[in-house]
Amino acid sequence: MLEFIEFPNIKPYKIYKREYQINIFESIKNKNSLVVLPTGLGKTIIAILAIAYKARYGKVMFLAPTKPLCEQHYASLKELTTINEIFLVTGANKKEMRKEIYKKAHVIVATPQTIANDIDVIEWNEFSLVIFDEAHRAVGNYAYVAIAKKCMEYGVQIIGLTASPGSDYARLKEVIENLAIENIEVKSEYDRDVKPYVAERKIKWLLIPMPENIKKVAKKIDFLIREMAQELKNYVRIAPSRLTKKMLIELQQKLQKNLSKAGSYYNAISVVSAIIKLYHLKELLTSQSIDAAKEYVKKLEMDASKAAMKIRKSVLYREIKRDVLGMQFENPKMKYVKKIVLQHLKENENARIMIFAEYRDTIDAIVEELKKEGIKAARFIGQAKHGSNGMSQDKQKEVIKKFKEGIVNVLVSTSIGEEGIDIPATSLVLFYEPVPSAIRHIQRRGRTARAGVPGEVIILIMKGSRDEAYYWSSKRKEAKMMKNIKRLKEMIQRIEAKRKKKPKLRGQTKLDAFIFK
Repeated sequence: MLEFIEFPNIKPYKIYKREYQINIFESIKNKNSLVVLPTGLGKTIIAILAIAYKARYGKVMFLAPTKPLCEQHYASLKELTTINEIFLVTGANKKEMRKEIYKKAHVIVATPQTIANDIDVIEWNEFSLVIFDEAHRAVGNYAYVAIAKKCMEYGVQIIGLTASPGSDYARLKEVIENLAIENIEVKSEYDRDVKPYVAERKIKWLLIPMPENIKKVAKKIDFLIREMAQELKNYVRIAPSRLTKKMLIELQQKLQKNLSKAGSYYNAISVVSAIIKLYHLKELLTSQSIDAAKEYVKKLEMDASKAAMKIRKSVLYREIKRDVLGMQFENPKMKYVKKIVLQHLKENENARIMIFAEYRDTIDAIVEELKKEGIKAARFIGQAKHGSNGMSQDKQKEVIKKFKEGIVNVLVSTSIGEEGIDIPATSLVLFYEPVPSAIRHIQRRGRTARAGVPGEVIILIMKGSRDEAYYWSSKRKEAKMMKNIKRLKEMIQRIEAKRKKKPKLRGQTKLDAFIFK
């Protein structure tokens, strides 16, 4: 039988009681804590419980990286709590108005950039808690870092929330240090107290054979890349056979930093840029779509850069161009997309489907093909960049509203659909291609099997393309992430044990005591 939470500052009959959420709250309520919980398992509810509890001791701030996400948190707090004086603060408010809000608000929901801009006009000694949503961003110069320093300076409790903190140990350790975390709570869908609340999610991948025509052109591109890599050896020490796109981008950055030291670096940079462009063409052809590859070839023809001119001089490239522009058949991935979506909608006409793809051109092509089949599909992308057409936040909200209402039942999205935005439970998430990031893989699949609705995840992998490497990379990184979290959790526990044994020095602050050895 379902029970409701009875709690100070929480409206009655509003929040269902879940054992794991109560367990996490009890663990974090009085400690600087990081909560790692998969998408769809209610991190926001845990945050609201913490806010309801700490609001009795001072003001509370709830930070989230985007305005739409802040709006969602603000609406949830208004709907679920009895707290008065809850305010939403973003850059849209003028500074003088924000100053007044900071004085009278009891709970502030805000973007970190706005708070960082106002950091010296806020009375931090009045706050009892600051919550950092998507806490894995608390690295480098991101606004979370400066705000966390203020919290530590004034003894304000910190709670970080994330679905996936990432697999890089140094980056994860940096998040822990920047937020002065002294307690980590990690839950997965397989934990005993979580299992009863998780809907079934089936995950499968489809290995698609690469057409012979594409294979032949891909081999020609590989040969041209090797030719240019041999030329690059004249300028820098490299192993051409082991060159990857990631290594090339890093090399390009290093060369650009050292341009003043040697004129020959200009030539090296143009060769590196040419190889990167060829790698991109190959990725579009083998992993994305033939149409995307054709469009890129046309762009290369118009590109006035030294790198593009270098590519165009190659006799082999002219062959590649002829082969790509002459391809008439449909990319096999697109066939699978249409087949999967049509079958899923046939089985459940009220289904909601999300398709993730890396490039906007691919998204446009998918939407166009699905509409030809009579499917109510819409694209969901970020704002304009590099001269491309984007979507304003108002347009994004309009699309999400249509998706919720069933006016649109297939949402084709870039990475913007992975994090934070309140999208209704979907019955199918389709990866047009795998992503090498554990964070993004977890966030994408978390868009299905929510709110008790079973879901399915299908990942399309073109055999012999970068897709295979990306798929296994994300799997390895996710396993590594959990291992690193456990390692850091054990480290924190050891530090905490030592701290309890040693008497606190006079004048020692909480920040002084929190040093990784």
